[in-house]
Amino acid sequence: MAFTFTVNGKSATVDVPADMPLLWVIRDVLDLKGTKFGCGAGLCGACTVHIDGRAVRSCQTPVSTVASKQVTTLEGLGTIAEPAPIQRAFMEEQAAQ
Repeated sequence: MAFTFTVNGKSATVDVPADMPLLWVIRDVLDLKGTKFGCGAGLCGACTVHIDGRAVRSCQTPVSTVASKQVTTLEGLGTIAEPAPIQRAFMEEQAAQ
């Protein structure tokens, strides 16, 4: 089934099963690797994205629930020239997500 939503300010349409976790759509279909798999149970926060400005765990969010919504991943927070504060902190500390 096809779902259209906005990712980091750009329209995206994906043809995937309705119950596919948003995490796998982001990583495997849209090839955005900033969102990570951690525990798979929504507990660790490695897969957190913003949907319409609200933080959610993408490993527990079916793609069908984001149709027509705004999704922001780590890649959408800043640019290489002007990283967001969280991106800058990760770089300064040489941290893995």
